[in-house]
Amino acid sequence: MNGLFTRILLASLLTAAATSYAQQANPDAGFVAPKRKKTKVDTATVENPSTVDVTGVAKQAITMKKPLELINPFAPEKYGDGSQDVSWDPDNTDKPKGIILFGLQW
Repeated sequence: MNGLFTRILLASLLTAAATSYAQQANPDAGFVAPKRKKTKVDTATVENPSTVDVTGVAKQAITMKKPLELINPFAPEKYGDGSQDVSWDPDNTDKPKGIILFGLQW
C-alpha cells in the first residue's frame, strides 16, 4: 500500500507540475494594439527680417550669373552703373573715394 500511495502521489505531483507550465505559446496573441490616427500638422515658416544688409562688389559677384559683367565697360544697363558700390568723399560729393568690396549696413 505504501508503494501504491507513493506512485499515486508522484503521478499527481508530476501532472500538477506539467499543467502548471502549460501556458499559451504567445500570451499576447489575442491582443491587438489600437492604431493611432495620423493627423497632418501644418507648419508655417516664419522669416525674420535681417537687421544687417550685406553690400558691395563681392555680394554682387556671388549673386550674379555672369560676374565678369561687373568689370565689362560695355555691359548692358540691366547690370547697373556701379554707383551703388562706390564710396564717396564726404567733403566733396562729386569725387569718388573708393570701391566697396564688402560692406555691412545696419
